[in-house]
Amino acid sequence: MEEAKKTFLQYTKPYLPLGENIDLKIKHTFRVVSLCEAIAKKKNLSKEEIEIAKLCGILHDIARFEQYKRYQTFSDLNSIDHGDLGVKILKENNFIRKFIKDDSLDTLIFKTIKYHNKYQLPKNLTAQEKLFCNIVRDADKIDILYLYTIKDIKIDVENDIFSAEIIDQLKNESVINRATLKTKADRLAVSLGFLFDIAFKESMAILKEKDYLNKEIDIYMQEDINPKLKEQLEEIRTIIKNYIDRSL
Repeated sequence: MEEAKKTFLQYTKPYLPLGENIDLKIKHTFRVVSLCEAIAKKKNLSKEEIEIAKLCGILHDIARFEQYKRYQTFSDLNSIDHGDLGVKILKENNFIRKFIKDDSLDTLIFKTIKYHNKYQLPKNLTAQEKLFCNIVRDADKIDILYLYTIKDIKIDVENDIFSAEIIDQLKNESVINRATLKTKADRLAVSLGFLFDIAFKESMAILKEKDYLNKEIDIYMQEDINPKLKEQLEEIRTIIKNYIDRSL
C-alpha cells in the first residue's frame, strides 16, 4: 500500500505547477482512502479486502490531474468523464502494474474507477464489484460534502430558490437528476441529494457523526439569501434527519 501511495505522488508531482487545485485533489484522494478504510473496517472486511478498498480509493480520481491539464476544469460536463478517463490512463502501457503487481483484481479496480462518478451503478455487477464500487462511491460523496462545509466548494445561489421538481425529488428521497436542474439554487440540492445514494449504514453512521449535511445547510442559512430558500432548506434538513435516523 505504501508503494502505491508513493507511485501516486510520483504520478501527480508533474501536475503540481498547474496550481493549488491539484494539491486539493491530492488531499481529497487521501481523505477518500481513509474513508474507504474506515467503511471497510466497519463492515468487518478482511485485511486483504481493506487493502483493496484503500487501493481503489487511491486510484478513483487518477484522471483528475490530466483532466485539469487538458481542460483547466474538473467539470465532466465541460470536459471529459473522469471515471472513464481514469480507466484509460491505467490501461495505457499497463500503468496499473505500477500500483499492483497481480492482475487478478484489474477488472474490479477498473469498475470502481469507472462507476464511482456515475448517476447509478449498472445492474450486472458481481457482488464483489458492487461492494467495492459502493465503498468508493460512499467515501467520495462523504468527502465532497466535507468540502462544502469548509467552503472549498461553494454554490452561488443568488436570489433563487429550489424548483418544484427538485423539492419533489428530495421529498421522495431521490438522488438529484442533474438534467432537471433549473435554478442556481438547484445546484446546491445535488450535494444534499447525495444522502439518498449512500449505500451502507456504516457510511451513514460516519456521515451522521461528521454532521456534514447540517453544516452545509448552516452555511447558507447564515447568508443573505432568498427567505423562501431558507424555508426550503429547513424543510430539507428535517427530511435529511428523518432519513438518516431511519437508515441506522
